[in-house]
Amino acid sequence: MIEAPPKQASAEEPEESLRTTRGPIYEAAVLGFSRYWYPAVLSRQLGKKPKAVKLLGQDLVLLRANGRPYALRDRCVHRGVQLSYGTCLTEGTLTCPYHGWTYDVASGACVAALTDGPNSPVVGKKGTSVRTYPVEERGGLVFVYMGDDEPPPFEDEVPEEVLRRDWTRQVVVSVWRGNWRAAIENGYDAGHASYVHRNSLRWRTSMALQPAWSEQREGSVVGSYLRRGGGKPGKPEEIYPVVGRWPRHSWLRKKLAEIGKTSSRPRPWDNQFRLPCIIHNTYGYYTHIRWAVPIDAETTRNFQMLAGPYHGARGSAFKAHYWLWHRWVFHLLFNGQDERIISRLDFNAPERLYRPDRSIVDLRKYIETHART
Repeated sequence: MIEAPPKQASAEEPEESLRTTRGPIYEAAVLGFSRYWYPAVLSRQLGKKPKAVKLLGQDLVLLRANGRPYALRDRCVHRGVQLSYGTCLTEGTLTCPYHGWTYDVASGACVAALTDGPNSPVVGKKGTSVRTYPVEERGGLVFVYMGDDEPPPFEDEVPEEVLRRDWTRQVVVSVWRGNWRAAIENGYDAGHASYVHRNSLRWRTSMALQPAWSEQREGSVVGSYLRRGGGKPGKPEEIYPVVGRWPRHSWLRKKLAEIGKTSSRPRPWDNQFRLPCIIHNTYGYYTHIRWAVPIDAETTRNFQMLAGPYHGARGSAFKAHYWLWHRWVFHLLFNGQDERIISRLDFNAPERLYRPDRSIVDLRKYIETHART
């Protein structure tokens, strides 16, 4: 059983006792969990020119050679200069911009030291190799495995929508100020949406009225996912102490919502979470997947994928619909509201939880008990 939120602390209790739902593993995961595959860059953004990417607090350099992507530590072993400022003098190598140490991008081995002559004794010596990282490319994304051990099978680690060749996908990237855990908790949070997004264009145009409140039930584990518990929604408007009637919907919006009831499509299930940092939402005709990838302790790179079971002409129509509508209404405006909130959240502040935070407690406990460390 996943535990419900703890009782609220009284005013006499010390602040330290208020933060009781983050276990030691979750608390320590400031930079995420290394033993997972993470998206690092969009496929369309990676070419033969070296590209610097910070991932889980580590500096990497990514590039293409012989048609496939590679990832190395972004430091020359000679003097520590960033290799991302270097040059690919031949296919499959990367040369440091300082003294010309040249590395094989597949193995990381030093194959030449240009300023020490063609017979340099440093070549092949122990300790002259740059660390390399396992890389996979699927669904328009380049993934990197950040662990020190043998990586698990890639196909077992990502949502099936990323792997399906008969699906069409569109991906955008945005960088949020805030720790990755705050971004994930926001995506799984049951309480914020009906307030933060109440006047969003996405909900207005879907003719949806969010309830004043909603009962939150316990989540469940389904395969690789933690599925947020559904709840019985409250009324569209209620009378609150002091505040009075809330939300204060206009008569036109109420009327449009009545029309929208006849055309709305039910969702198969509510929000889902998957390790290491994936929020997975299924809607009427598409799936939305968001990876909240740690850059460092204070910054998160969000890969937002919209995927649909379409190809050919229908796939082209799906892409057009995305660029004309979802990209700016959903990814830029709707999720932009979340970004602004997270950038103002102090993740290390003491907490006083309330009933809808059952979803947050479920998420924290799941990560605590299931994450590979």
